[in-house]
Amino acid sequence: MKNRITMKDIAREAGVSVATVSHVINGTKNISKETSERVLKSIEKYNYVPDSSAKNLRKKKTKTAGLIVSSLPDNFVNDMIFGVEERAREMGYNLLLVNTKEDEKYEEESINLLHSNLVDGIILSPTSGDISYLNKYTNYKFPVVMVNRFDKKIKNIPIVSGDNYQLGFDATTHLLRHGHKKIGFIYSVLNVSTTEERLRGYKDALKQFDIPFCEGCLERGYGTVKGGADAVANLLSREKDITALFTQTDLMTVGAIGKIKEMQLRIPDDLAIIGFGDFPSAVIIEPPVTNIILPARTIGRTAFDVLINKIHNPDYMTHIQLPSSLIVRNSCGC
Repeated sequence: MKNRITMKDIAREAGVSVATVSHVINGTKNISKETSERVLKSIEKYNYVPDSSAKNLRKKKTKTAGLIVSSLPDNFVNDMIFGVEERAREMGYNLLLVNTKEDEKYEEESINLLHSNLVDGIILSPTSGDISYLNKYTNYKFPVVMVNRFDKKIKNIPIVSGDNYQLGFDATTHLLRHGHKKIGFIYSVLNVSTTEERLRGYKDALKQFDIPFCEGCLERGYGTVKGGADAVANLLSREKDITALFTQTDLMTVGAIGKIKEMQLRIPDDLAIIGFGDFPSAVIIEPPVTNIILPARTIGRTAFDVLINKIHNPDYMTHIQLPSSLIVRNSCGC
């Protein structure tokens, strides 16, 4: 089969007419489930991206956008979604939400489906740091905006994120100034920009205080309460002189605090803690939890504004980084 896959090729592969393929892609006629699945299977097999016919159809805007996020339980992610939804409503857009639950294959399938059904554009918080498959869409200038997580290697995609490097640097520096020299770093997912940038800030803060980086002070907590608890147990069994923790999601912070208390350690006397994301119960936990935060709702609203700009100007490019702020309470020793 030739390099450039056409709708005719998909029709031949699926054993249907070109018109049937068009109806499946555009949702313009009821096609049997069996036939639709056969067409979609051929589209997925060859990574088919509609060409000029789809471009012509795209000139008529659907006033619908897609939002694909990698997880939902995190308070930060929920607030970011709310910001996108709020701004979409204000702009007269419908929003289709997909949660990939950190499944890379499902993410790619979801983008292909949303693209095939002609949403005007997509806001994506990717599952991994390797999203080169996006190039086949952005090469045709299909509007995609990355939010929160990103990969700068992908061409023609604007980015809206928090300044995660500074976030990691500031949280770690705060603990270092309290005299802590061995700080556990509990992350959710490795090899994504949020974790990598915060980790880079963490390492640079240690370097500024002439403290060597400790590989054993890193532990994955999987973004869950149980994962946060298990991470604390693993860290303290391996690096017994850790005196502070920096946790990267609110659920892991809750799990970490629960495990610390279960081990009959005192916060912050035995183990200080700074979390990310200011969840509602942070102020009533004893002691109240110090958190470093990003303006999630503003990030979401800004991402939708950037998508609108990208829809109307295919060459529009920007990387907007919003600053973090530290909410100081007692869990860090202040």
